[in-house]
Parts: sequence; C-alpha cells; structure tokens
Amino acid sequence: MSAVDLWSLIHTERRRLHDQTRSLTDDQWRRRALVGPWTVEQTLAHLTVGAEQSIAAWLRSVISARFDFELHKRRGVTAAMGRTPQETHARYRRSIENRRRAAGPLFAGLGEVLIHGEEIRRPLRIPADVPPSTAAVTLEWFARHDFTEYSRSRARGLRLVATDAPFARGQGREVRGPALSLLLALSGRPLAEDELQGPGASVLIERRGAAWRPPRRERTDR
Repeated sequence: MSAVDLWSLIHTERRRLHDQTRSLTDDQWRRRALVGPWTVEQTLAHLTVGAEQSIAAWLRSVISARFDFELHKRRGVTAAMGRTPQETHARYRRSIENRRRAAGPLFAGLGEVLIHGEEIRRPLRIPADVPPSTAAVTLEWFARHDFTEYSRSRARGLRLVATDAPFARGQGREVRGPALSLLLALSGRPLAEDELQGPGASVLIERRGAAWRPPRRERTDR
C-alpha cells in the first residue's frame, strides 16, 4: 500500500472519530477511556499530539523528559487539552488533515487512530463503523511487527482468522473474530468475553493482558 493510500485511510479514520464524538456531553468527555488512567478527552488530545508533532518536536519532548516516555506523553496531552472539551475537540478537528508522523511507520499511525479510537468509543458504546478492510490491513502489519506493542509476539504460534474480512495469517491454534477485535487483542486491549472464538482464543486472551511480556527468547526489536 502506498503512502498516499495510507494517509487517505488515516485521514478517513480521524474524520470518523471526529464525527462520532462531536456531540458528546461533558460527562462523556470525563468518562474513563478503555485502558489506562486517561479520560476520553485526554485520549483524543493524545491523538491530536500525534497528528501535530513533527519529528524535531517529538525529539525535543523526549529529550526534555529524559526519555521517560510516559512523562513525554502526559506533557503532550496536557498541552493539547483545551479549556473545555469542546476546545479540545476543535483542536483535534484542525489536525485531521495533517501529514505528520513524529516516529514510526505509517501503518503504526493508522493503528494508533484505530486503537485509541476504540479506547474512546467502547466505554461510550459508540459503534466503530470502521471498514473491516481497513482493520484487516492494519492487523496484517501489527501481526508482523513488535513496534510499540508486543503484537507480533502475541500472535506467535496462533492462526488469526478475521470473520468479517479476507484475512488469515499464522500457523497453530486458530483464533477467529472481527479484524478490529483481533487488532485490539494484539495490542493488549480488553475485549468483550465472546469477541474471539476458536481453540487459540484463550491463549491470545491470556497474552492480551497489559502486564504480559513475551518470553526472552521470543523478544524482537521494537
């Protein structure tokens, strides 16, 4: 897939999330996101930072945080928050068409929008409406790489099969589910109890936990 095509998908998913959150109440903005300590509003601000930050700005932030990446992310979120959730949302809207990627491949950037988008949508019970084909091409990349998540390691020894897209990858015990659900599982996010099926589902669910790390012999460069 070309960079032009990937940017088109990134922009489409940014716009989708914008439209899905344009009418949230203040209470919904303050709701805890799917994982971690952030609220829905803070998670959207994090996506704004990812769309606005240049490589040079990212490096300055990381260095000033002394390579404490959690501090780096918290500072970015604080800077991207408006005085009100509506201001935060407006700033996100202005970032939608940006073509900036501070670090990492574009597929990782697309995954960031999809995964953090679900961290926002799921607690609020907003249907994702992400095309299965978009989720599947992202899943393909995450199943082959340990970049910011242990996604490749989580998939090791399993056969992943999407039930809503022509996607199947790997060998071993089969795990079936929607492409977006499989992507979330590979990135360590929680799922509903019945989202994944197959003899390998329990293995992937166990690996999905936030504290899980691959055995030393399985670790790959991130």
